[in-house]
Amino acid sequence: MINSFSPSSKNLFVKLPGLFALVLVFVFTLSGCATIKLGESYDAPIQEQVLEKGKTDDKVLIITIDGVISDSPKQGLLSRAPSLLDSVMMQLKKAEEDSKIKSVLLKINSPGGGVTVSDILYHELLAFKQRTKKKLYVQMMDVTASGGVYIAMAADKIQAHPSTITGSVGVISMSADLSGTMQKIGAAVNVYKTGENKDMGSPFKAASQSDKQIFQTMVDSMAQRFYEIVRTQRNLSEQQMEELKTARIFTGSEAIKAGLVDLLGYLSDATDKACELADAKDCKVVSYRFKSNPNATQYSPSMQLPNGLQPLQLIDVPLLEQMQLKAGIYYLYLQ
Repeated sequence: MINSFSPSSKNLFVKLPGLFALVLVFVFTLSGCATIKLGESYDAPIQEQVLEKGKTDDKVLIITIDGVISDSPKQGLLSRAPSLLDSVMMQLKKAEEDSKIKSVLLKINSPGGGVTVSDILYHELLAFKQRTKKKLYVQMMDVTASGGVYIAMAADKIQAHPSTITGSVGVISMSADLSGTMQKIGAAVNVYKTGENKDMGSPFKAASQSDKQIFQTMVDSMAQRFYEIVRTQRNLSEQQMEELKTARIFTGSEAIKAGLVDLLGYLSDATDKACELADAKDCKVVSYRFKSNPNATQYSPSMQLPNGLQPLQLIDVPLLEQMQLKAGIYYLYLQ
């Protein structure tokens, strides 16, 4: 068993081509034959980064929600980052202690995600506003759909880009059915269970009528909660709700007509309006990071790991992130 590289092996390792070296690290790590410390964890204090200087001490804090909404830590080949839920909660906790922060600007670029985690974020944002009396301004970015819309309902004001894709107000649950394939190849799975529906959702059996009815009832129930939150928070008519219940998507301008969005604009507009929303003016624009980045702008990702490390993904494609979803019920727009 190899626990560390000898000096000669280190020199050889450094001379290897980059890709081959990466493959070796991967093989050694998976085999358990190497102990390699590649960087710090994210258990470090976050600190404020000034993105734009203001003329007063009042601040607008930008918090980013990017990607599928989940409470699972982001795992990479070489490092680890907090889950989206954990990241937002850490920032809200720090912001609550700063009386100079007058508004939080939530920058959302997400197709949605888990039903429960979306509801937790919505609940925590409302509770944060109630405790602190700080304002919440949402800027929808490229996509803010389904669970992204659910979270946005906690805002005092919602702004979208003209090209934003939003909507998809509804619930989806999917499960694979491999029963036909199993029959074709002559394979079977022996199941011993208590209760007729104990294995509902199993990919190795076709869904029974009872299974389908139970799942549909659950989906309808969770959709009803979504509808009620949107109707109440946006003060929508029954006619407007009927259109939203089709789970269709909208552009930014269409979303204004549908009642989901208040106005169109860009992130630079949103920071000024978030400041004005709190009856302040000439606010500083800040974000939270593990390590300060002197080149950061409003569009820079926040909550970077120490030393700039991020989970390594050989292919960074939104579809792949959605393909990693576990079986369950989601507020999610499948792109």
